[in-house]
Amino acid sequence: MKKNFVSAALLGMTFALASCGSSKQTAASDYEYQLWKQQQEQQSAQQRPARKLRTAEPCIELALAESENMRAYGTATSYVEKTALNEAERDARNRLAAMIKAAVEGAAQDYEQNANQNLKKTAGTLSESVMTQYVAEEIKNTRIIKNSIYDLTDGSIQVYVCLEMKTDTEELKKNLDNALDRDGVIELQYDRERFLDKMSEGLEEYKKKQAEENL
Repeated sequence: MKKNFVSAALLGMTFALASCGSSKQTAASDYEYQLWKQQQEQQSAQQRPARKLRTAEPCIELALAESENMRAYGTATSYVEKTALNEAERDARNRLAAMIKAAVEGAAQDYEQNANQNLKKTAGTLSESVMTQYVAEEIKNTRIIKNSIYDLTDGSIQVYVCLEMKTDTEELKKNLDNALDRDGVIELQYDRERFLDKMSEGLEEYKKKQAEENL
């Protein structure tokens, strides 16, 4: 009986010592891990630059730069480079059309409210007429002045393009003025000049907003 008791006591002490050793080993491992983690974080912090310059996409930068001709950028991604180029060009034309349309609609609404003659067209029909009859062809008459091509990690290709209208802004306004006068859409010169001035203001505001969104 006494022998069994001694054996049990020795066994208990063995378990206790093993448990204590295991706890010390675990604590040591945790300490070593925390020390390693701290060293890694310090190294990472040392390798990370204090500041990093963000470079602007050249096509976006060019599209938003001061120019006598209206510009717009577009982008697209595809596994086929030609497809990406075509889609990016289409995207740029759509952006250019949206910019001009917003300016024309604002000018048309101002004309409807302040015209010095009986209106032949409402703001909606006037803006639609200007876009379809006088501006649509100018939007088609654009050229690519820059493109950027990126090879992505998944094998696809991302393309940016910057388009520019061949007709400069002042020439476009002059042509539109003549067309509106010739077709009797806006008969009074004062009203035409106000319409075109408002359109120019709208274009500047739209471009400024685009620049702020791309900061």
